[in-house]
Amino acid sequence: MDAAVAGQQPRRRIRPLEPLVTTAAPPTPAAFRCPISLEVMRSPVSLPTGATYDRTSIQRWLDSGHRTCPATRLPLASTDLVPNLLLRRLIQLHAATLPPSPSPEEVLSQLAAADGEPAAAEKAVRSLAAKIAPEKGKQASVASAVAADLDSAVPALLSFAKGGAGADARVDAVRILATVAPELVSYLTGDGTEKRGSVKMTAEALAAVLSADVVGEEAKEALVATLVAGDLGSLVTTLLGAGPNGVAVLEAILTSPVPDADAKTAIADRSELFPDLVRILKDAASPAAIRCMAAAVQVRGRPARLSMVRAGAVPALALAVAAAPTAAAESALRLLAEAARCGDGKAAIAADAAEVAAAVMGRMIRVGPAGREAAVAVLWLSCCAGGGERRMREAVAAAPEAVGKLLVVMQGDCAPTTSRMAGELLRAVRLEQERKGMAAAYDSRTIHVMPY
Repeated sequence: MDAAVAGQQPRRRIRPLEPLVTTAAPPTPAAFRCPISLEVMRSPVSLPTGATYDRTSIQRWLDSGHRTCPATRLPLASTDLVPNLLLRRLIQLHAATLPPSPSPEEVLSQLAAADGEPAAAEKAVRSLAAKIAPEKGKQASVASAVAADLDSAVPALLSFAKGGAGADARVDAVRILATVAPELVSYLTGDGTEKRGSVKMTAEALAAVLSADVVGEEAKEALVATLVAGDLGSLVTTLLGAGPNGVAVLEAILTSPVPDADAKTAIADRSELFPDLVRILKDAASPAAIRCMAAAVQVRGRPARLSMVRAGAVPALALAVAAAPTAAAESALRLLAEAARCGDGKAAIAADAAEVAAAVMGRMIRVGPAGREAAVAVLWLSCCAGGGERRMREAVAAAPEAVGKLLVVMQGDCAPTTSRMAGELLRAVRLEQERKGMAAAYDSRTIHVMPY
């Protein structure tokens, strides 16, 4: 037995397998991040207090007039910035140990795969935005990556731009859309059937870019130049068919310094412009439609006023005065005043005297000074100027608290011309009330003023 055992080969012990260890990217030391931007510093510089910042961030702090150290709050004896070469070298060595950053195409794939996962989607948007920073020089690669997959990338970015995430993600999404916006213009001018279904998406993206404060004026003007470079008639028709967002793009074109007077006149003279704007205003209560009407009237003057009135804008504007937010209501009041400057406009206002008078009187003291002046102008032009319209005087006299509200305007901080018009309106209202045998009360449940 012992011999048999002795004749056998000794068994080797098999060592157990060691667990597989994956090497994670080393964490970024806090000292490598700028105390202001919290981003890894690219050009670290030190202040006399010893605190180190990224040059771009601290220079912006100093340029805004600050003379203290942001981190220590100590006053600065000098604003000289000393490059921190050792820290810069350490940051470069750390960056060499990090895995390569994903390409724009890979980030877009992550964004598409993050449907239903807001945190992952927001991370992808922030990653794309970091690549279009001026110092990275990757705007073209991001633009081409998004342009290669517009139909899925743009809706995902729009969901952030419309407020589906934090403020930083919204800003980043708009900045990315601004980078790719020129590529979207072909969706408005193309004739392909596959592009027609993307017009509303394109109009929404362009409206977001053109109305965003974070997009520079140069970028906006370049985008407008691209828009007006083609067939203006086709562009106007397409944008009007895209609804409120398309109208917002049209307004940006009409108010931009890029198109010349002939181009703006060609847009304002389109026969479908005001009928479609009135339709959109009625259907969607769109402030953009009011602003676009105002821009067209500013460009074209009397012909645009006539087109606006004949398109049926007066009843729609009266509804906007009564129900729209303050800024839109003030714009609607100014447009009604423009309408009242022509005979057709006066007739249209008189035809809807009860609705217009109720809307204007009801909103008169619930707008700012400019809105009050526009409200008085509407009433004076339709009730007093050139003899006025009796139907309108009767409607204003019948409005609740008409006398009290006119007195409030006269006693307020308004222009002398407005005060004079309000005084003439007050006399006209008093005469109409006396003719009708109505009580002329100066006091009411809500307004208590002394008569002049």
